Amino acid sequence: MRPRVPYQAASIAQGARLYREHCAACHGRSGAGDGDRAATLPRRPPDLRSPHTAQHTAGDLFWWITGGIPRAAMPAFGDRLGAEARWDLVNFVRALGADTAARTLGPGVEPGRPWLVAPDFTFAVGPTPARALKDYRGRRIVLLVLYTLPDSRPRLAQLAANYNVLALLGVEVVAVPGDAAPDAIRRLGADPLILFPIVTEGAREIAAAYGLFARAPHAEFLIDRQGYVRARWAPETAPVRELNLLLADIQELNQEKAATPAADEHVH
Repeated sequence: MRPRVPYQAASIAQGARLYREHCAACHGRSGAGDGDRAATLPRRPPDLRSPHTAQHTAGDLFWWITGGIPRAAMPAFGDRLGAEARWDLVNFVRALGADTAARTLGPGVEPGRPWLVAPDFTFAVGPTPARALKDYRGRRIVLLVLYTLPDSRPRLAQLAANYNVLALLGVEVVAVPGDAAPDAIRRLGADPLILFPIVTEGAREIAAAYGLFARAPHAEFLIDRQGYVRARWAPETAPVRELNLLLADIQELNQEKAATPAADEHVH
C-alpha cells in the first residue's frame, strides 16, 4: 500500500501531536515502549525508535493503526481518526523508526550509500512564494541548517562568507530557526550579510521532523540531489566541522552516479 499522505515535515509534525494524544501513554513519549500504561499490557510495546520499525512497510503500520493488534491490547483507531490523520501517524512512526539509524550518520558522506530519506518540507522566506525541498531534486544539493541564536551565529557567518563557493558547487543552504521565530531575518541582523534562505514560514514543522534525527540546538543535514540525507553534523558529537571537509563531501556527491531510486519512490 502506497502512502496517501506524503512523507513530509508537516505530516510528521501533525503525527507527533496525534502520537502524544493517542499513543504516548503506552508507547512512551520518546517511543521507547515505556509509557505509563506499558506495565499493564499483556506484552511490552516495542521500541519504535529501533531499526525493526523501518523493516515494516508504511502499509503495515497503517493497517495496525487502523485495526489495532488485539493480542497486544493495542486499540483500533480506524473509527477514531480519519484516514489522513492515520497516515500522519504512520509518517511520524516512520521518522521515529529512523531515529536510531539516523544517529549513526556522521558528518562525512559515505560514498554510494544513500539510505535515509529526507522528509520533504515546504517553506517560505518573508513574502516570497513558498518552495519545497523537492524543488531542488535533481538540481541542487541542500545543506539544511537548524540553528539557535546566539550559539549558531559564528557558523552561520562562516557559511554566509563562503556562500558563493557553495553555490558554485551546486549547493543551496536553507537555514531554519529552531524556535520558528517569524522575525528570524530581523534577529540575524545585517552583519554578516546572509544571502541564503532563512525560513520564516514552515520552520516549526521542519524543526519538529528533523529534530528527531539530531536532538541538538544546532544541527546540519547534507541532502543529496535525490532527496537522501547523506551526512549529519551537530557540535555536540563533533565540535568542529571544518569547511574544507564539507566542501570535500559536496565534491563526493557531485561525482557520484545516481543509482538509487529517488527518495519519493523509495517507500518501505
